[in-house]
Amino acid sequence: MIARIDAWIAHQPGYVSRQDAIRHCVALILCAPTHERRIGSPSGATAQDTGGSDAVD
Repeated sequence: MIARIDAWIAHQPGYVSRQDAIRHCVALILCAPTHERRIGSPSGATAQDTGGSDAVD
């Protein structure tokens, strides 16, 4: 999981700390409508996360 977060950070403009990246991911999950949450999925991403530059790969 850390490697995936670090990969996401590498694609962001400017400096993003690991803590800020994790906060961003948590905010995306908590703000997603309940029917879009896929917390137990292998990718851990929501339907909303998978299409934009904010997605954690």
